[in-house]
Amino acid sequence: MRFFILAIVLLFVGLLSYQLKTHDQLRYNSLADRILHPFDTRLRYQIAEVDPRFGISQQELIELTQQAADLWQNASGQKLFVYDPDAQLKIHLVYDERQDNFNAFKKMETTLNTEQNKNQRVSENLNTSQAYLEQLHTSIQQRRVLIDAEYQSLNQQRLSWSRLEDSQGENRRRIDLQYQQLKEKSQQLKNDIDYFNQLNAQYNQQVDQYNHNIHRFNQNVTHAKQQFPAREFHKGVFMGQEIQIYQFENQDDLRLTLAHELGHALGLGHNSDPKALMYPMLGAQDLAHFQLQPSDLALLTAR
Repeated sequence: MRFFILAIVLLFVGLLSYQLKTHDQLRYNSLADRILHPFDTRLRYQIAEVDPRFGISQQELIELTQQAADLWQNASGQKLFVYDPDAQLKIHLVYDERQDNFNAFKKMETTLNTEQNKNQRVSENLNTSQAYLEQLHTSIQQRRVLIDAEYQSLNQQRLSWSRLEDSQGENRRRIDLQYQQLKEKSQQLKNDIDYFNQLNAQYNQQVDQYNHNIHRFNQNVTHAKQQFPAREFHKGVFMGQEIQIYQFENQDDLRLTLAHELGHALGLGHNSDPKALMYPMLGAQDLAHFQLQPSDLALLTAR
């Protein structure tokens, strides 16, 4: 009887040792889980507390974590994870100053982008106004040259016909009528010049305001760089018995961050492919439509 019990114990010990040798991630499952599920090689996890300041419910986080697990399972064809509310491995969302700083950074970034887009639209409008003013100025100059030429021509005709006709002569009357018409053209040209000068003054004011806005924008950019210097934003960490996520931008970002840390829980390290899930930083990946890269699957195969 004792031999039988000893044999059973040795068999379980051997099985547990074999589990760890072939499936390293099982070390993060509790001993009770491994004994109760001796042939289940899935890594068991649960969701711990969810700080309400993240604006996400526990159920939403459970669903996102399942989607993160599915990224690995669908691509590899292996069942690697299972949600278990009693699992030893816990996933925490930890809200602290890192998320506060990130929120402040994103808010300032949004403000700067809005201001930049506004400045761009103003710049385009100013370019359009400048082109119109140049066209109007050219037209005024051409009309001025033509009117001056007409005045010179009429003066010569008037001088010639004044020697031949009195003021009631037919040609003198025709020239006087042309003079009147030319005066009307001159008055219209003067009105157009005044209008041009008014538009040009408004344009110069708009340019001054635009330059002021650009100066203020550049100051705000400098202030943002000083307040939020460039650095690596580590969004989460795997620590053996728990995964902590302390920074994310949206649910797509959170899903990949969870998948990345679950990759570490499988025993995977980082790789050098910027588009891969196991790249040290999330940024170049297609967050909304992400699929595991060959470099990710190579890590999984080689573990």
